[in-house]
Amino acid sequence: MARKQHNGQNGLEKVEDILERFGVAGDTDWMALVLFVRNLVSAMDLFTENQKAAIQASVFEQMGHKPLTKDIFKAIVQRVETHFLESPRVQDLRDKLRIEQESFAALYDEMGHVFSEIKSSNQRRQSSIVSIGEHTEQAIESAPDRTDVVRHLRGMLTEFVAQAREEARSWEERAKQLERTANFDPLLSELYSRRAFDTELIKTAERSQHEGTPLSLLFIDVDTSKKSNDSRGHLVGDGVLRVLAAILSAHAMQFRGYAARYGGEELVILCENMDESTAIARAEAIRVDVQRCPFAVRSESDQDTPNISITVSIGVAQLQPNQHGGDLVLAADKAMYIAKHRGRNTVVGASQIAETHS
Repeated sequence: MARKQHNGQNGLEKVEDILERFGVAGDTDWMALVLFVRNLVSAMDLFTENQKAAIQASVFEQMGHKPLTKDIFKAIVQRVETHFLESPRVQDLRDKLRIEQESFAALYDEMGHVFSEIKSSNQRRQSSIVSIGEHTEQAIESAPDRTDVVRHLRGMLTEFVAQAREEARSWEERAKQLERTANFDPLLSELYSRRAFDTELIKTAERSQHEGTPLSLLFIDVDTSKKSNDSRGHLVGDGVLRVLAAILSAHAMQFRGYAARYGGEELVILCENMDESTAIARAEAIRVDVQRCPFAVRSESDQDTPNISITVSIGVAQLQPNQHGGDLVLAADKAMYIAKHRGRNTVVGASQIAETHS
């Protein structure tokens, strides 16, 4: 306990030294603000080291003004807020939220069409029933005998049943389409959505642990995607993702992998009954195909636009005993970041990281 107090005292002394250096020593308002910003920035891993340094610099810059006014306080808060919104993790969360909103919007729109068709269907069915009743009454009044009445009624009922069957087939197709809208990504239609992947991951991981079969995950991220989006626009970035999704989907079909969009430019393939070494070979084949694929940019003008060179970094991990799906994602994600640090356009397995550090 004494050591903690000593460390806390050292931290407070550093703050006091800073205040004295900027000529605001003893100013309790400035001390409270510096402590607040210092604790906030150091505790939040949303900020990069560069952002933390920039936030501290902006606070020190404002210390030249005395005393601490409401306008200065607002300026510092706005600066922290700006860095917060520009944080890569916050941007990633906003991208994931945008994807979820697009998915819900597509599902909501389609459900609206379904409800409208249900209403129209009920009205048509009611009209058919009324029509059958009216024609039956006419047949009873005009037909020479009961046999003609029964024959006439049977014909109308047969037609009614045929219409009902056709309608049932239509509803079955509608149900399949709704399921696809709910489970597949709204932009990358070949890939499952994040929500569907999370559900599949839980089931598959439990089955793998119960049956003792291998389960691997490929975590794929587009290299320098932000730079490409900033220079060429998000429409081009979306086009690149569509081509990439087609490549991943084609590969996943070959080995019955479950390909999904995890978020933003992060894509995953869940590989059931596949160990890590085999999954690494599959990932390497994907990496090569992506590197070789010509990503042509369509321009609204007549001018020729140079193709984009795209590569991916891929992390691969295998589910270990007593692990759950979340552990598998974290291991593959970590391997992917190691692939980024090794120069991008490469594949790294989680076991390879363990061997390096052992």
